[in-house]
Amino acid sequence: MDSFSRHEQLLRVFHIIDILFGARRPLTIADLKERLSSRGVIDEMSDKNIRRDIEFLRRFGYSLKATTTKGSRGAPRQAWAIQPGEGATELLLPSISLPELLSLAAARDFLAPLAGTMYWRGIGQVLAKMEAVATPGLIEYAESLRGGLVVHPSTSKGKYKSSMLNAINRAISNSVVIELDYTTRSKQEPRTYLVEPETLVVYEGSIYIAGYRADISDQTDPRSRALHFFKMDRIMRARPTSRCFDKKEESVSSLLSDSITLYRSIAPPRRYRIRVSSERVKWACEKPFHPGQKVRVQKDGSVILDIERAWDNEMVPQLLALGNAAEVLEPEDVRVRLAEEARAILKQYEPLRKKKSKPPKQKPVAK
Repeated sequence: MDSFSRHEQLLRVFHIIDILFGARRPLTIADLKERLSSRGVIDEMSDKNIRRDIEFLRRFGYSLKATTTKGSRGAPRQAWAIQPGEGATELLLPSISLPELLSLAAARDFLAPLAGTMYWRGIGQVLAKMEAVATPGLIEYAESLRGGLVVHPSTSKGKYKSSMLNAINRAISNSVVIELDYTTRSKQEPRTYLVEPETLVVYEGSIYIAGYRADISDQTDPRSRALHFFKMDRIMRARPTSRCFDKKEESVSSLLSDSITLYRSIAPPRRYRIRVSSERVKWACEKPFHPGQKVRVQKDGSVILDIERAWDNEMVPQLLALGNAAEVLEPEDVRVRLAEEARAILKQYEPLRKKKSKPPKQKPVAK
């Protein structure tokens, strides 16, 4: 069994533990498959695999009792339930402390953009279990402290359709190409894309699909090798196809390590040196301006940011936002580009400056 299949089995096993623990009666293979499917864990799964999962639990000491129940037509069917005894202690609900309860509640707020996915349901289920073993006084006290941490901007829990999120999440897990009907900022009419989804990315309260275009047959086209980000807010429809793909060796998180925002280009990044005035030093260092920056403090209180890997299309807008508080020392062509942008901005506001510089007209003095 490869590592991916092992990961899928462990995911199913943990869900089976949870399902059996909350069941009021022994569950058959069909019962388990139905409940796993409703949680979005599996689409199609053979009875043999479910039996293998149950045997996995029993082999590692979990106390599962096999019984026989009657099917809808009276035929005997095997069913399983958790029974007290050796190995059952691993399934007992744990005790809960106040910091743990508060941390879970805060984590659920951070995961609000993922409402409808297994991540959202999973943390909700864990939080419900923790609250079940907490005393009423502890829960009341925890609620009184919830205002001590605010996630802003808060995301509406109904922002995305759970069915769409589940379909995309399963496509990512199973390396299946998806077909997206996608709108852009400039065009409201949706365009259809075929995408190899690598992962979901949560950025500034919204979810993005990070993946590669599968609808570009020309491998010399730079767009076929570039990592693309599709914002969930603009997806009109997402449908898994019958095509599979091989995931890229380099992870999306490592690809984003050189980016300020959600940006990745197939063009090689460049080295930047930026001087930031003393008035904006704290902002540039605390934010930080770039995740890979190295800071050198100068005698006059300013700092020089050394950035080894950055892209022009991402850096220039950020530098323009700093105005005269930042000066690019290199690359030289970016200095020229920013100077041209500054002249264009000055030209746009030149009529206002001239209007202000004119002396006010004096009223004639009455004789």
